[in-house]
Amino acid sequence: MGSNPITHAIFGFILAGITLEVFWTSILDFIKSKNPRLTGVTYLWMFPIYALVPFIYILLSQFQANIFLKGILYMLGFYILEFVSGFLIRKAVGKSPWNYNRTIKIFGKRYKTSFNGLICLEYAPIWYLYGILGEYYFKYLIGL
Repeated sequence: MGSNPITHAIFGFILAGITLEVFWTSILDFIKSKNPRLTGVTYLWMFPIYALVPFIYILLSQFQANIFLKGILYMLGFYILEFVSGFLIRKAVGKSPWNYNRTIKIFGKRYKTSFNGLICLEYAPIWYLYGILGEYYFKYLIGL
């Protein structure tokens, strides 16, 4: 992998991101279809996207903030990365690897929970936690 700490972080986040995505999609597939094979999926597009995650940590490490605010900043950073990368992939090939065109029903009325099908409100807690926990992982990888 080399001795460059940024290289460690890039490969570490690619590995963690792909692994977590396959794990997460297999759990969702099991919940939806009761498939005991626990089939998870990802996309080759995700490799360069996850390689950009350490740069969010580098950028936001400059801010001295409490953990609550840091989590919100990371969440926003991940939403921006997800939106921009999905938008660029859609422009390049005509379709984004993910599509979040979803709605929720509240008091009989349907509300859209996604923006342009590229980011969705339901992932806010996941991005928040991923940001906070990922900061510790980032510091570990940089220290290798």
